[in-house]
Amino acid sequence: MRKLYLMLLVLNASIWAQSVMPQAVQDTLNLAPKCQRGDAQMYRLALETVSLDEEGKPGGLKRNSIDYMQLCLANSPDSGLIYEITVDSFSVGSPRAMDESGMGSRSIVDSLMGMTFRIQFRSKIPVTGDCYDPKIPPTTGFRYIEAWEFIDDFLPAKILGELHYAAGNRLSKVGDTATVVWPKPICFSIKRVINELVLEQKPFLLKLTGLTSYRGTPCATVSVTGAVSPYRMEMYSTDSTSFKAKGTSQMTGEFRVSLKNGNMMHAKIIERLETTITRPDKQIITRKVIKTTELAPRAR
Repeated sequence: MRKLYLMLLVLNASIWAQSVMPQAVQDTLNLAPKCQRGDAQMYRLALETVSLDEEGKPGGLKRNSIDYMQLCLANSPDSGLIYEITVDSFSVGSPRAMDESGMGSRSIVDSLMGMTFRIQFRSKIPVTGDCYDPKIPPTTGFRYIEAWEFIDDFLPAKILGELHYAAGNRLSKVGDTATVVWPKPICFSIKRVINELVLEQKPFLLKLTGLTSYRGTPCATVSVTGAVSPYRMEMYSTDSTSFKAKGTSQMTGEFRVSLKNGNMMHAKIIERLETTITRPDKQIITRKVIKTTELAPRAR
């Protein structure tokens, strides 16, 4: 009798799941961030850069990470979404060969610890003149190479924020798709580091692919597919010389959004870069890398 009762219990649970889950998938979802002024989230950006050899095989590895707090300052149709970012820690890894054991050494960039800046997201991606300026502060008055490392590492998080905000406004059912068009090239400069960088970002295709969970939190999963985008860069060498680079960038990946509060719960973006560098002596260098960015909440 006990076995029969258990079999009926399992059967009923299976039937209930089959009747409820499809309905949940068909429900209208709200992926927009629902934060209110004063709400804070703690995140970690883990970044892994793999250099490829001429045959496309992994040759070198470098790992960086950024720990930061994201404080909600405003969230309304008029202001859009405004966060204050506080950098808790920024560590830069040393390049190492793929066959080396361990994580490799890292150094903490003390000069950026405690740095704060604001980021804003609106339904219409803002531009300044002929550029989309990510407005990450080391671009102004910061002369160290770590400024380039920080901007290069944090930029995927800024792009994810734009995509997340767009998804909240445009995706409401599993299977929905939306195209996010970058209105102007992404561009910035860093004094005595990067004279100019211009990325002509092509449109991203977003798709709400399904429902899942992350660390026990119900989530919606959104896939990201980016087209191959050309870029060019002039790197500072001396006041009268520079390195010139051009190449392509392509980003793909996915992110998970909490169905409870619209927070970003996890994201993974893979960027493939192919670059040709012309040195001041006219020597040409080619470089191929795969950069993986993973974003996840961290404990307070």
